[in-house]
Amino acid sequence: MTTSTHYPTGALIVAEHLSKSYPVGSSSVEILHDVSLTVSEGEVCAIMGPSGSGKSTLLYCLAGLEQPSSGEVALLGRSLTRASRKQLAELRRAELGFVFQSYNLMPTLKVADNVGLPFRLRGERVNRARIESALDAVGLAGRGAALPSSMSGGEQQRVAIARVLAQQPQIVFADEPTGALDTRAGRLVLDELRRIGGTPGQCVLIVTHDPAVAAACDRVVFMRDGRLAQQMTSPTTDSVAAMLAALEASVEEAA
Repeated sequence: MTTSTHYPTGALIVAEHLSKSYPVGSSSVEILHDVSLTVSEGEVCAIMGPSGSGKSTLLYCLAGLEQPSSGEVALLGRSLTRASRKQLAELRRAELGFVFQSYNLMPTLKVADNVGLPFRLRGERVNRARIESALDAVGLAGRGAALPSSMSGGEQQRVAIARVLAQQPQIVFADEPTGALDTRAGRLVLDELRRIGGTPGQCVLIVTHDPAVAAACDRVVFMRDGRLAQQMTSPTTDSVAAMLAALEASVEEAA
């Protein structure tokens, strides 16, 4: 995997002129258009936009889960453009954490074993203390012996969060991480993501539709029709909601 020195100092996520198209019949549909974005260490950044604006596609391209049609993505100063599948897999196991709407839990494994799975995949000794601490942080202390099937959707989401906390990755990608949670559980999860993102050498990128979640972030990037439309620092719930409403209205007017 190529390491480069031309990326900004402290930048953990860099996208340069990123585009993504999908084939539809004999033509193609472009989802992302010339997107450039940097997320620095110690930062929690939210991506928002109307439905279909390309938020999740951008996150997947930045995380190395989707191959962009053009442009460059770099994580931790390493370009993903020429990385092999093996190199990408190793990067994801060692340095990246994922919290998606699908919880990706192994149904036959107990909760503690699900949280400890990244250790096993890396061939490392399972750190039981970190597993217990992570479960406690998301309000699931004492539930390590349970199976995912015995838990609600919100509890399973918290197990997925605990897995990231125990792994202690440098970059966390989160797609609607509080969508299935009640207010208290959502606050616990958001507080933990903010703690990770605020740590030197780490950052968090969140896709969300919730203005309250975005307002808890350091910066909000707004998308419209596959392009970056606006950015907001020091966001508030009201200012985020107003910007999102304006973008949605502009999409409706253009339709």
